[in-house]
Amino acid sequence: MKTQTKGMLKGVLAAAVLAGAPVLADDAAGERIPPQERERRGAVLLEISPPALDASMYGVRLDISPTFDGPFSFGLMARAGQWGNSVGVRTRFEGADLGEAKLNYAVGADARYTVATLFQGTLRPFVGLTAGFEEFVARSDKGPYQGASTAAFLEPAVGVMFRPGAGRVGLTARGGPGFTFTDVRHLKVTGGEMTLRQVYPTASLALLVVL
Repeated sequence: MKTQTKGMLKGVLAAAVLAGAPVLADDAAGERIPPQERERRGAVLLEISPPALDASMYGVRLDISPTFDGPFSFGLMARAGQWGNSVGVRTRFEGADLGEAKLNYAVGADARYTVATLFQGTLRPFVGLTAGFEEFVARSDKGPYQGASTAAFLEPAVGVMFRPGAGRVGLTARGGPGFTFTDVRHLKVTGGEMTLRQVYPTASLALLVVL
């Protein structure tokens, strides 16, 4: 499973490099889209979150904006993670000292509204909402996974897009609370139970490519 996970990550990163190559070339050539064309032309916002500092989680978002610089965008997201007994599992579970947990997958729908465009498009603060489903498994020590839970989640967020010179390559940072909804909140492990928190903090930093 770990080898497959690394393979998926390499594939996503490779696709992002290939997708961003022509974008970088256009920017380097000084391409400027006329204002009237921007009003008609849509855009695809690709965000890739590399593994966190504790190697716990990575993800991707793919949003579509009806106009190139429009305030609204809608799309899909996916993430996974080999949390072990890291900071990630402690923010999501009570009783994290009893074992370790893994995020098998999280998939959902994403919506975002850009509140303002500052410094000629370099900074774009936004509010967003993500909703979907995720699956966790938990275990004690290095034995087989013992408990599993599938939960719905809801994550409102505030964030900012950083696009130097209103270009097509930049960074996205976001954070906010998360909420889980499930009938199976207690994951049994050898030493007791790990309990999935109802409310948890979220934060991410991602590479942004506008296509």
